Amino acid sequence: MHLTELDGASIDHVLATTRAARRRLDLTRPVPLEVVHECLELALQAPTGFNLQNWRWLVITDPEIRRALAAIYRRSLRPFIEMMDAQTAAADEPTRRVSTSSWYLAEHLHEVPVHVIPCTTLQVTAEREMWTAQNYDTDLWNMAASSVYGEVWPAAWSFMLALRSRGLGSSLTMIHLAEEPEAARLLDIPEGVSQAGLIPVAYFTGTDFKPAPRRPLHDVAFHERWGRTAPPAKP
Repeated sequence: MHLTELDGASIDHVLATTRAARRRLDLTRPVPLEVVHECLELALQAPTGFNLQNWRWLVITDPEIRRALAAIYRRSLRPFIEMMDAQTAAADEPTRRVSTSSWYLAEHLHEVPVHVIPCTTLQVTAEREMWTAQNYDTDLWNMAASSVYGEVWPAAWSFMLALRSRGLGSSLTMIHLAEEPEAARLLDIPEGVSQAGLIPVAYFTGTDFKPAPRRPLHDVAFHERWGRTAPPAKP
């Protein structure tokens, strides 16, 4: 299919309305694994440095494992929620909503029918040790470190977009990584594999999502030099 034959409006709608779904996840409707696999197949088309394809995907549906993983998640989240609650008086409304919805997800995570954990066969600590041992400079290490999770997050986002286009909701959270070793033991993740997050997957309630409020483009996009918001004049 040629690009001109694609429905650009539908593509733009998916891109503009793929939200972090927490409170609107349908906890009662089963999610067919065929749909999850279909979305993962699309995620595998994401870009990957040197075509290494270091991503790995752990799909979890077992109720007992989901319950144990949710317990790890809640323990990891509690310090952040307590910190946010302490600042509630000064927080703006969007921040309070995020705090509330985050804890709602934590309380119900075990009920979400599918958990997907994107992983990478690269490890930050191992990469740092290798680069330090070979006396590479800091700039090169920064480049290497960014590639560890950069190998898997584009694919994770493609997975979430594919879910959205099929009427499912999701969110990418890293909270449980505060106890990554315990999660690894629970899930039999071998040494040398890093978890990059956790994606709860379910159908969503309601009819649709809408674009979120965002800062205006001229506040965040610059031309030629940092802070220059106007594009250069045409000759």
